[in-house]
Amino acid sequence: MEFFKKFFSSKNKSFDKEQENKQEETLNMPNDELFVYHYKQNGGKFFYPADMDDFKNELINLLKYLKKDKYTVIERSYLHFLEKINIPVNTELNEKNVLLGGCEHLIADQGAIMTTSKQTQSLRNNELPHIRVFIALSNQIVTSKADALHNINKKYEVHPSNIQTISLFKEPKQDSIDNKWYDTYLFLIEN
Repeated sequence: MEFFKKFFSSKNKSFDKEQENKQEETLNMPNDELFVYHYKQNGGKFFYPADMDDFKNELINLLKYLKKDKYTVIERSYLHFLEKINIPVNTELNEKNVLLGGCEHLIADQGAIMTTSKQTQSLRNNELPHIRVFIALSNQIVTSKADALHNINKKYEVHPSNIQTISLFKEPKQDSIDNKWYDTYLFLIEN
């Protein structure tokens, strides 16, 4: 038994202790802080606008930063809302565009964003633009995927299809099985 302990134990005890401390620290975090912590660890970019003017200014500044002239929107409700506040939008979808839309839930324990056919229609993640901007409300944060799926079952009489999550928001340093990443920006609005 001692042989296995030596063989499988980590050579870097300080690294193990550091990882253990991080896990303990995150266990006591509220869901919103936990989500932001994991989301940023995954490489996501985060905005927390103070009001509607701040939200509008940040959306326009982000377009300039990305060197784009319009957002692509496939959700009708967002299309009307963004046109109303004079944000340049179109509905033509291609890989070079910046997709702007909503999501079903923000998954705190993974820092992931869950979408369904309500946001992406029948398009899979790999069929959508690489650069994405999500708008979410603070009450969309849930602890886990199980909680998100439970809420979807309660919310919709006819369940949406195409339920998917993304959680890799920066290019991986090494090859991995799940190496599809998305340049992602999140506007989290307090409600």
